[in-house]
Amino acid sequence: MTNENAETQRTILRRAGGNDGLAFRSCFGSFATGVSVASCMAGEEAGTAITINSLTSVSLDPPLALFCLESNSGTMASFLRAGHFALNILADDQQAISNRYARDHNLVPGDFGDPWESGAPVLNGALAVADCVLHDVHGGGDHRILVGRVVETGWREGSGPLLYYRGNYGSIGDSAS
Repeated sequence: MTNENAETQRTILRRAGGNDGLAFRSCFGSFATGVSVASCMAGEEAGTAITINSLTSVSLDPPLALFCLESNSGTMASFLRAGHFALNILADDQQAISNRYARDHNLVPGDFGDPWESGAPVLNGALAVADCVLHDVHGGGDHRILVGRVVETGWREGSGPLLYYRGNYGSIGDSAS
């Protein structure tokens, strides 16, 4: 990059301190993510589901994946009690599901089919699912990082993922056929 290009780049970017919450959200909102719903069922409870975008694979051996939840979230206790969860990656036609579980975390039975190996409820129509048992929990500021050991996976062809970017949904169509 030439000095002129570097100077232009510095003038285009809006800058703010790391403790500016709005700037922090604007920065990381610029990273397009997939949208998922984490779901669990602890004992006789009705079940819990929450929309997340903080999902990542961690390790192949052992197979591990993680997601993050706000420490004070009402859903945190359910996920810890359950000891398992399903990470349901949403298809591009599941925006209504994303919106539902962003607002209300009570599992709607018709949205979910039979539990898989871990006992976690699995979302009908999901693009992909990682069924996990709770492996570890780590602190992360005002959130906790839940790491799951993946015990079963599933995916389907013919749909693309639901994406989220700067407060809006999007899709890329079928990219994995």
